[in-house]
Amino acid sequence: MKLIQLSSNDKRFKPLVFHSGLNIIVGQKILKDDKKKTSNGIGKSLSLICIDFMLGKGNQNKEIKKLKEIMKQENITLSLIFEHKGDTYHIQRTHESSYINEVRCENEKDYKDFLNSLLVDTDYSFREIFTRFFRTDKTSYTDAIKQVFSEEAYKNNLINAYLLGLDLDYLKTKKKLKVKSDRLKVLIKELKEIQKNIDKEKEIEYEEKLKRIEKDLDSFEIAEDFNQLKEEADILTSEIQKIRNQTAFFNREIRNKQNIININKQTEIDISKIEYMYKEAEFFLSKDVLAHINSVKDFHETLFKNRRNKAIKDIESLNKKIEETKSKEKDLDIRRSEIFKYLENKGALEEYHSLNKEKDSVVSYLNEIQRNQKALTAFKKEQADIKIEIDQFKRDLIELEDNIKERIEFLKKSFREISEEHYDDKPGYLDIEVNNNFITERLYNIVPVITGDSSDGINEMKIFIYDMLIYKLNPTLIGLIGHDNRLFDVVDERQIAKAFNYVSNNLSQYVCSISDTKIDEVKKHINLDWDEVIIRNLNEKDKLFGFDFE
Repeated sequence: MKLIQLSSNDKRFKPLVFHSGLNIIVGQKILKDDKKKTSNGIGKSLSLICIDFMLGKGNQNKEIKKLKEIMKQENITLSLIFEHKGDTYHIQRTHESSYINEVRCENEKDYKDFLNSLLVDTDYSFREIFTRFFRTDKTSYTDAIKQVFSEEAYKNNLINAYLLGLDLDYLKTKKKLKVKSDRLKVLIKELKEIQKNIDKEKEIEYEEKLKRIEKDLDSFEIAEDFNQLKEEADILTSEIQKIRNQTAFFNREIRNKQNIININKQTEIDISKIEYMYKEAEFFLSKDVLAHINSVKDFHETLFKNRRNKAIKDIESLNKKIEETKSKEKDLDIRRSEIFKYLENKGALEEYHSLNKEKDSVVSYLNEIQRNQKALTAFKKEQADIKIEIDQFKRDLIELEDNIKERIEFLKKSFREISEEHYDDKPGYLDIEVNNNFITERLYNIVPVITGDSSDGINEMKIFIYDMLIYKLNPTLIGLIGHDNRLFDVVDERQIAKAFNYVSNNLSQYVCSISDTKIDEVKKHINLDWDEVIIRNLNEKDKLFGFDFE
């Protein structure tokens, strides 16, 4: 990807025209001797934020929210032209709409899909990758590895490992095992609760009580005709339940038929619109084609009509069946009620039911204990299985460390080579270790190191060098790097000069913002065609949008 131009429909906006190599946006103080005036608030950072917005950064960012509010108030449209893999794209965005080569995207998803299509041979979205090469958030300048500060540990580790060319299968496996491991902690807690609820002494008491109740039920004597009537009542209950199930089935069928009626509707096709559309494209439909379209339309209308008519007849038939089953159910229920009333008047059924109710309560309690005991056994087995999986995985990690040793050494060397171009006396290295503990989903501990990294500006240079390494390993993935002036605020001007020299010689395109106080000092340490590399000077009189962005 190569940025060509950022512009706007608002004439107050200061266009940014980009070229290959180094592109610097300078924030100036109008009066050099005025200590109260700074280059803040004129559009240095906003320039990069606008680019980020044009390339899909979302509303979750407060700067983007503010930008869209201003664009809405001022009726501003931003335009970005860029090249990618030999094609030129013209993107336009308002506060609510996006256009690709003057074609409006139906929604935000369509725009994101377009951006994702720019990347091939990767499982990750455009935004997931682009944020590694283009830092606009303030929080992205605290840690070289944390380009997206709020990102979950696994996703952060996965994307960085992908860009560094490290093994991802083990990382994904650790993620799955971490989920299981966390579940294990929940299981252990549940096991303890279950163990508290299992009262062995009470269990024995209930088992003895069940035996007594069953013995009493076996010896229970009731009216002579009780068994015969109870059997009839049970049969009636079974028949009633069957009828209810049948009624429920008929109702489900009615809903299904109604669904057929609802969905079998022909979408109205306006043939004139189709003809007009083709005329607009300078194609003409023959009468035969139009006749065929009408024929197809009529065929589907007839088909849908037949389906609906059949469904309507089926519903009428089902409703009749429901009426018949309800009538039958009513007759059976009346007979069953008569039997129950008769048995209750005998005075034996109440006592018998009381014993059965007590039995059911005891059986329910014992069944619950058995379920808890089975769950306890299952949880213990799952606990052991997870431990075995994790132990095996940790053994596999030993082999992984050996397999990626050369890759890690290559990355250390590559980081050091870039670092040596910026620090003669204290070059750094990229420390990468395999993390086998399950406190975190992170598999790789990736730490850029520069000797004396507690000094001012060293942390920022670690970020710069790490980003240069990511670019070096993936030069065509995005094709450019973007840094806000925050990166350079506390960095020694000599290091900035070396950084500018590096990007001029090694990057297809580098876009950054910086204050004039910094750039004036940098000029003392490096000779560049400053008229070319400084693509825009911004100040209080010439702000990016031409007005206060507050």
